[in-house]
Amino acid sequence: MKKILLIMFTTLMLLTSYSQNCLTVKHVENKGSIEGINPKRFTLGVKQITEELLSQKYSICENGDSVSVVIESIESPTTGISIGPFEKKRKVTIVTLKVGINGKEFEGVGESKVDVKSTFIELQDENIPFEKSSFSAGLKKALQDAISKF
Repeated sequence: MKKILLIMFTTLMLLTSYSQNCLTVKHVENKGSIEGINPKRFTLGVKQITEELLSQKYSICENGDSVSVVIESIESPTTGISIGPFEKKRKVTIVTLKVGINGKEFEGVGESKVDVKSTFIELQDENIPFEKSSFSAGLKKALQDAISKF
């Protein structure tokens, strides 16, 4: 009888400790400005990437501990050189954010670089998938930075 109670108690403790690591992304806010991405698409993309990264360490569920992501700033300085018809540009996207879990906030900064060389071509495509955008790469690095701190 003591063994059965001990096994039941141990199982209960394991289940309780497992459920404490269950998280859900409930709030995404953008304080920065980004052009060309629909706000709904932006929110869903940030939520999806955050849950993907969190799922590597924690379980994700509907009613878990609330996680919030606040994008503090998005900077995209562009530098380049142009000689006649030839052009070379470098765009660096820097994303600064805060991830909040259980009343604690963790800051993250991520950077993504894109180099483009062109000749008489105007580069503009508004239909680039969110996960392939320069912002997405910077966001992922910033989230990894913040998540590694908790």
